[in-house]
Amino acid sequence: MTIADLPTTELLGPLDIDVRPGPIVEAPASTRRQRVLRALELVLLGVAFGAAALAIALRFTGPKALWLDEALTVNIARLPLPRLFDALRHDGSPPAYYVVLHYWMGIFGTGTPAVRDLAATFSVATLPVAWLLGRAVGGRRVAIALFVLVACNPFAMRYGTENRMYSLVMLLATLAAFLVVRALQRPTIVRLFGFGAVCGLLLLTHYWALYLVAAMGLCLVTASVWGPIKAHARVTFVALCGGCLLFLPWAPSFVFQAQHTGTPWAAASSPMMVVETLGEYAGYELHTGIAAFVLWSCAAGLLLLGIVLRLSPVTRQLAAKVGWTRPVPGSRFAGPAAAVYLVTMIVAVGGGMVAGAAFAWRYASVVQPFAVLLVALGVVALGRTKLGVVAAAAMLAALAVLGTMAGDHELAAPRTEAVLVAAQIAANARPGDVVAYCPDQLGPAVSRLLPDMLLTQVTFPRFDDPERINWVDYAQVNEAANPGVFARQVLNLAGSHQVWLVWEGGYRTLGKSCQEIRDALEVARPDHTQPVRSRPAKYYEHENLLRFSPM
Repeated sequence: MTIADLPTTELLGPLDIDVRPGPIVEAPASTRRQRVLRALELVLLGVAFGAAALAIALRFTGPKALWLDEALTVNIARLPLPRLFDALRHDGSPPAYYVVLHYWMGIFGTGTPAVRDLAATFSVATLPVAWLLGRAVGGRRVAIALFVLVACNPFAMRYGTENRMYSLVMLLATLAAFLVVRALQRPTIVRLFGFGAVCGLLLLTHYWALYLVAAMGLCLVTASVWGPIKAHARVTFVALCGGCLLFLPWAPSFVFQAQHTGTPWAAASSPMMVVETLGEYAGYELHTGIAAFVLWSCAAGLLLLGIVLRLSPVTRQLAAKVGWTRPVPGSRFAGPAAAVYLVTMIVAVGGGMVAGAAFAWRYASVVQPFAVLLVALGVVALGRTKLGVVAAAAMLAALAVLGTMAGDHELAAPRTEAVLVAAQIAANARPGDVVAYCPDQLGPAVSRLLPDMLLTQVTFPRFDDPERINWVDYAQVNEAANPGVFARQVLNLAGSHQVWLVWEGGYRTLGKSCQEIRDALEVARPDHTQPVRSRPAKYYEHENLLRFSPM
């Protein structure tokens, strides 16, 4: 007899099993609650990532026309490289973005969507770097929060649709933050070399990177003489100094620009810019942005509270009462990130006040990643309280939705009235007509949109072509220019043809020059019309168009 022939009862023994249905055992209430909370957290995270996906897609949209800075960037970048570098000496910018755009346009063309897609590409490329930075600082939850906040940040969305260097600046600054964190954790050759190279590229992309590099250097010097990572901080500081050598070939042009170009088109900065910049990151000029800024402030406050409550045994007991029994992930990086932001902004704004240099919100793109990192840490800190991770996910979803709404409003706003002006000229001008621009800052955006129809185009004050602007000694040239002489030159050039005057008042260093040119042309040619009126409430860059018929 084989085993297969034996009865089952002889193999297993008597089957004394009660097969009658027993009572249903329910899961504990705490388990059910955890499942519900987990499901709710996933739903909220789904909302956050959905808003992030929409924000990414919106980066590849934007207004139909380039405004002054964007058009000027295209006109410089399409020059052959030797002429490109010379043009930049008269413009006041470093060369990195222009060189990249030069080759990008060689492949994709100079159309508005094509050139703006470069900025969008840099902006989207920042997101995986932000994820890596979050992982390096505080793990997966910080990575999720930072990824979503960078994707849905109105400031990043705005400059991700503008053909300027600011999206590249934010990418490089985020990459620098990631590499310095990794280098301080374990300084390998690749990390040190990469950190130095990125810092050098930042200096060649925007001059405010000088302040950022100085702030990071100060933090590294401090860490090299005090703290547990002294040796790592020292070699990282050496890498930073080595990367700055990349800037040396451009240094003579920088010195020339510092002496002759500057920022004559805007007022000097003020101390309030240090705080107001945080509101600009959140889009506080809109109602949705105000709500986002309030949540940003709450997140930063929670982060600060979470750090303070871990400082002593007494405060740790208080932390336990509110559920903060574990430290906030990545909180050890909150101090350095805040220091880099504050030192950069204080030095930049203070230096601008002393030198009379202008401040524009977009310059603060060099420290935007550090500010957003602090908010991400604050969101994760909320998850350490008794409110739990669902509250953190709710705050993240709210920030993502509000940020995307504010960013979409920014992208929908028309940036220049040049479209209307160029359309009127193109439809009604005839070969031989003269188009005069006052000031010359209105020339690049309009002239880019005009077809090749044998028009003569000149700008005040230098009587140059409208494609580029010579910023060298700009204020002095404007003050010395004679509006009456310019008007007579325009009339002599036009002869029996029409004159089109594209003008706007209120530009710094120009006084009433453009109004005087308008008045002189009106006296000489009373038969005139105004096809386009300036609408400053609607357009960021606004202008008037006057059409003067021949006598």
